[in-house]
Amino acid sequence: MARANKRVGLAVADSVFGPWRRADEPILPTRPGRFDSFLTSNPAPCVREDGSVLLIYKARSYEGNLHGGMTIGVAYADHYEGPYRVLSGEPVFPPESFHIEDPFIWQTAKGYHLIAKDMEGRLCGEKYGGIYAESPDGLKWSLHGQPQSYSRTVRYDDGTVQTLGNLERPFLLFQNGKPTHLFAAVSDGIDGFMDASNTWNMVIPLKQ
Repeated sequence: MARANKRVGLAVADSVFGPWRRADEPILPTRPGRFDSFLTSNPAPCVREDGSVLLIYKARSYEGNLHGGMTIGVAYADHYEGPYRVLSGEPVFPPESFHIEDPFIWQTAKGYHLIAKDMEGRLCGEKYGGIYAESPDGLKWSLHGQPQSYSRTVRYDDGTVQTLGNLERPFLLFQNGKPTHLFAAVSDGIDGFMDASNTWNMVIPLKQ
């Protein structure tokens, strides 16, 4: 029941310390009979120079009384407070071949870029690894020539190598217009969060 009631919401404040003003209604409700009929979640906004927002979000559809696989949709708003409208009746990628979540999006002079978690590894070659996709307009996306954007296997400064149980919700830090660090929520263990002893937020410096 909790999963079926997941929606994209919005809270606004003048300071990160609050007070926060929470919207009374979701900014991205589900749509009966569509690819996002079961839930909307994991929003990834790209706020453009004119103040408008291109929003990538995770979606699932109802399949009987249960949900289908994870996919992503794209929505737009003239202002970050909305209203938002979904730009396509179909998901960005077909759910039968793209089972992904946790998108992160950014814009460059060449268009839009996206990284996301590959749930089965069929796209990037590693389960729970990251894909990398590109789009000229934010609507039509294709995998990058080297589709894997990150791996769950990390090397620490002391040379230790660890394959993490999870690497969730990837976010990039930009400095002087260039991505320099990847932030993610991670766990130890080998079966995702099911056998984890520790969870933490990790910062991974990117190769220049």
